[in-house]
Amino acid sequence: METNICIDDIKIKKDKDTTVFYRDNGFHIIGNGMGNGMGYVKSIIYHGMGNREQPLPYTIGEIDDEEIFKEKNQYLNAIIEFKKIENPTTAILSPQELVKFDALNTENITIFVNIYPGNKLFLSILLFIKHDLDTKTLIMILKSVIDSKAAALWDMGVINHFSFDPFDLEDNESIIIASTGSNDTISPQKTNILVKEVQSGVRQAVNNALGYNGYPKDVLEYMRDVGVEVDDLVDAGMELVVGVEETPEICEKLRKQIYHSLEDLNVVSFIIAGIRLEEDYEKHRVLGVDVDVDPAYLYSDEVFGMSVANQIAGTKAIFNFKRYDEEKPGIISKLGPVLDDIFAGLIAGCMSKIFEV
Repeated sequence: METNICIDDIKIKKDKDTTVFYRDNGFHIIGNGMGNGMGYVKSIIYHGMGNREQPLPYTIGEIDDEEIFKEKNQYLNAIIEFKKIENPTTAILSPQELVKFDALNTENITIFVNIYPGNKLFLSILLFIKHDLDTKTLIMILKSVIDSKAAALWDMGVINHFSFDPFDLEDNESIIIASTGSNDTISPQKTNILVKEVQSGVRQAVNNALGYNGYPKDVLEYMRDVGVEVDDLVDAGMELVVGVEETPEICEKLRKQIYHSLEDLNVVSFIIAGIRLEEDYEKHRVLGVDVDVDPAYLYSDEVFGMSVANQIAGTKAIFNFKRYDEEKPGIISKLGPVLDDIFAGLIAGCMSKIFEV
């Protein structure tokens, strides 16, 4: 392990798929790790499960949470026995094969963050604290870790309704907080200082880890979140081609123009604004506003669409926009009341641009 740990007498055993942190005097822990939620442990296990010879005997949705928990505990017990890990233990079981930590270290805390950006984001936090803490303080710090993690997800653009539900993690939340021991009393001043250090440290550590794993996202990733690929836009654009023969060359010119237009800050701004607005409308976050049936009096979405078209190819593209807005070819017909117009504007602008004389 390259990073120093604030607790000097922690020992580490590490092989290709398992890291074990252990201490002769043990840890006073809180969290949702396998094997122990709150109390005293000798060892903390971090194990990557992607390379296990025998996969867990279920898939998501086949059995209920209680059965999944039972199966994972059996698997954890097999790891403990095979690797001769000292009990009692707690563990984080990661879906990936090779576990790579991103770490942040200070005099009082060490934070290990692990991210697996699969179909469901798996994000784990292992926090060591160089203090004896009572249960009340551990609970307070656990809340701070959860809040700080959520703040980092917002910072890096991870959370939105289309791409990520914070309650839909691979393992709900994997957080373990380990202090050097238990203490019946801790001063409010010391608690406040420690909580603030944890808050800023966890937020920064999660931001760093997300940064190494493809966040923040570019506009193409935001488009994928709402189900829009560039190929979908090309197909929709070609559906309304008239007066010329549809050829692979025209398709390729349109594809290149779409990518080029997505480098325009103003086009990107309209797309991101539309995605945010669509989410707010779908979740009914604005009191008194209901656009579920795309009411006739809603025309600001068309203003957005015309603005995108005009930005790409000028006034002529606005007339082309009306065709794509009315016909709604391909992917356009599957989008909400705001995004259908914005992407109709993008296609109209790009189609107009490639046929400029």
